[in-house]
Amino acid sequence: MYDERFEERFEEWLADFDRVRRGELDNLETECYPRGLADWLQDDGVPPNPDYYRPWKDEEAIWFQVWETVSEGTPVSPAFETKGELIDYLAENGDFWDQKRCHEPDWQRLWGGTPGVSGWGHERAKAFVNAEWAPSMVVTGGQAIDGKFAV
Repeated sequence: MYDERFEERFEEWLADFDRVRRGELDNLETECYPRGLADWLQDDGVPPNPDYYRPWKDEEAIWFQVWETVSEGTPVSPAFETKGELIDYLAENGDFWDQKRCHEPDWQRLWGGTPGVSGWGHERAKAFVNAEWAPSMVVTGGQAIDGKFAV
């Protein structure tokens, strides 16, 4: 799920559609879309799908939850009323992926976790929640580290 509202993205798409329809293409677009709107619609002009955009407004997002943004853009933790509750949950349980992966044979080697234990510990969970974002992975000194642990 993209971190923007469908209505906003659709307005941008409509403005781009109108611009291309008027023939207002830059040099690269002129090369890429020699037939103008017909080529644009075929290659890049697909309107956004509302299923891929968040359904809530910013002012409605008043709880805390971990979402992945690399693939499906879906929640990987329950929602909590406070950051403290989310920290406690992650410290004890980790996210949904950790709860599955901690039972895999390479859990410790690949992800730095303890076999069978999905929780992140309080310090790591707090650092992650306070940062409000982490990369999927960090490579340092030739070693891949789970991004949330690198925060």
